[in-house]
Amino acid sequence: MNREQKNKIINFLNDQITQSEFRARAYVFDDLNKKRPARNIFVKLNKYLNDFMSGNSSARWITLTGLRGSGKTTLLSQLYWNARNSDFNVLYLSLDYIVQILGLNLNDVLAVYEEILGSFFEKSDKPVILFLDEVQYDEKWGITLKSIYDRSRKVFIFATGSAALTMNINPDVARRTIYEKLYPLSFTEFLKIKNEKFEEKGLATDMRNAIFNSKNADDCFNSIKELEPRINNYFLGLDRMDIEKYIKYGSLPFMVTLKNEALVYDQINKTLDRIVNSDVLRTGRFNNEIISKIPAILYAVADMDQINYSKIADSFEISRPKVMEIFDVLEKTETLIKIYPYGSHISQSRKPIKYLFASPAFRSMYYNMIGNIVSADNSRGKLLEDTVGMYLKRFLGGKINTSLTYDSAEGGADFIVGYANKKIIIEVGAGSKDYRQLLNTAAKVTADYGFAVCNDDLESPETGNVLKIPLKYFLLI
Repeated sequence: MNREQKNKIINFLNDQITQSEFRARAYVFDDLNKKRPARNIFVKLNKYLNDFMSGNSSARWITLTGLRGSGKTTLLSQLYWNARNSDFNVLYLSLDYIVQILGLNLNDVLAVYEEILGSFFEKSDKPVILFLDEVQYDEKWGITLKSIYDRSRKVFIFATGSAALTMNINPDVARRTIYEKLYPLSFTEFLKIKNEKFEEKGLATDMRNAIFNSKNADDCFNSIKELEPRINNYFLGLDRMDIEKYIKYGSLPFMVTLKNEALVYDQINKTLDRIVNSDVLRTGRFNNEIISKIPAILYAVADMDQINYSKIADSFEISRPKVMEIFDVLEKTETLIKIYPYGSHISQSRKPIKYLFASPAFRSMYYNMIGNIVSADNSRGKLLEDTVGMYLKRFLGGKINTSLTYDSAEGGADFIVGYANKKIIIEVGAGSKDYRQLLNTAAKVTADYGFAVCNDDLESPETGNVLKIPLKYFLLI
């Protein structure tokens, strides 16, 4: 590091220390200077921070990953806001600015910060809290933070990065940091941010228990029936269009406050563009020609029920192995969710794989900005399938001995959930729904019960071990 670089870093750090509170305020408060509601995960993340600040925790390095646009920067700003006036040295840095604009790296910036403090981190009189946003922009972020973590117990590190952050990560880093994942907004989080409508206490937990931990369909029906007064109380006064807005774009928090739908979809398109031209490109696995074709491949996926790698390879003049590699990376960046066919060996499956969008907002953007070839009912059905898949992915995330598959046979169900030694069959419908697909799959799969997520009322027939759960009920889990 030469003198010019050092002076640039000093000026940058002085600006950060002076201006961080002003910049964070835009994420913490709204235009009326009212504190924005926090995501549900905030309580858990803030506890890591508070435990360190009170000397009651060994957790010193938290890495928050997740889909672009899921709200990581807002969460980091809210955490910084809580720590900014403490008796600690607190520093907030955005690595995209450091690397892309200033042409610097994290290691040099933190070395100069130590000089400003007047001592190395391990010898500092005050503990240090580092809030580091978008760390994936520095290829050596992991090694840099591992070095700091190992040499000083006086430093707490809170880092955020895109979903691709953990790809090819050094095992030494993985053993030291605690990874937390931020998923797209749930419907109740959407309403909390949009309308400051807070959840019915304990209702989500009770709904999850009813839907996934019942003995059979009758037990599930009766458990949900007992919750209906609380469910109805929550939905009292709700704008009936809020569910539609949520499904179309409300699962991405930065879209919630935008009023112009055209602007909403433009911003979603830009988010996908950053995923492809930043996260996917940074993997180094594709040349520029292939990168340029990925947006069109994603648009093609929006109209497909199942994925035929060979057909995509022929259509886009890319080898089949490279097409499979593209889908693997898109899954790892959490743009797509892969659903294997039930009953096939995952590594050798010859049955068609199904891909859903990690947020229905992506498919909605393609339908509304570019158009689609499927009918209105089918397009809404696909958006609902994305929504339910997104919920199931979040529910199963981090749990052991779970599976999420689908029945690939004609007339088969959309999902088969393996959880807690149970198998639960799920079908999704845009309007009214019968039980045929659930019963077709139940004839082949030994399941505990099955249910349809649809617009019908809560219902359980006398036979079949199945039931209907209204969409708005399911969205409360």
